[in-house]
Amino acid sequence: MLITGLFLLVILTVIVVLRYSNGGSIDSGSELSALVFPVFVMAGIVEAARTGAHVATQLLLHACNGAWRVRLVVLIHGVTAAAYLYLSSFAYRNALIAHDELSTVLQVPGSVGYGCLAAGLALVGVCSLTAIVRHTLGNEQVTVNLADAGPGVV
Repeated sequence: MLITGLFLLVILTVIVVLRYSNGGSIDSGSELSALVFPVFVMAGIVEAARTGAHVATQLLLHACNGAWRVRLVVLIHGVTAAAYLYLSSFAYRNALIAHDELSTVLQVPGSVGYGCLAAGLALVGVCSLTAIVRHTLGNEQVTVNLADAGPGVV
């Protein structure tokens, strides 16, 4: 995620410097930033899901005791996994449709952004499924710390 963020920042900085110094730009600059942006966004979403910051229901979890906390976490992650895997299938279908479209300068298929979206959505679903396995089969405790401003359910 850091690499894509830095790459996006460098591209945009070069475009701005060229625009205000020369009055010109990089022909493929806007296309490059448009290609990197979905990777950057989905990497952040997957990282948030991996660390548990994606689903934060601290108050409701705090109100439940041990067994009910696990049940609620399994429900939350089950709904999240089902929704994201379902959305991933539609993003994949859109990628198939958009594959014939090519960008103007770089000639990159339109399916690249949709493919990144589909992969990211699928990875969020996988993160939720692994959380279910960790809490049910691995007997991992659900930790709720309302004083911590960090990730939600880990």
